[in-house]
Amino acid sequence: MKKIEFYTHPVVGKENKPTSDKYIMLSYFLSDLSDIGTIERTVSEIELVQNNQKTFDEVFTDTYGTISISVNAGTFICDRDTAYLTSNNPDLEPSLTLPLQEFINILEEWKNFLK
Repeated sequence: MKKIEFYTHPVVGKENKPTSDKYIMLSYFLSDLSDIGTIERTVSEIELVQNNQKTFDEVFTDTYGTISISVNAGTFICDRDTAYLTSNNPDLEPSLTLPLQEFINILEEWKNFLK
């Protein structure tokens, strides 16, 4: 099932929207990544975790401290198999867990759409 739709807004430009409310955290995360270089760097760093070359903390915590989603909406972490988008407001915006490869594929789709 498609979780995110990409579209071009006539005024704002390239955007994304979740296909269901349960994917809102994913939409927020993508919206934070509007630069192709940032997306490529993020994917490369996630792949280090996926390939068991480094832990999430080794890749991200030293550089970023934590990865916030939107303006205090939640946080992102991952292990080698799973992406966790954890909501700070679970009653309004549900947390989401995805297979890590699916998450990487969505990031790549977003990057290609932005080109």
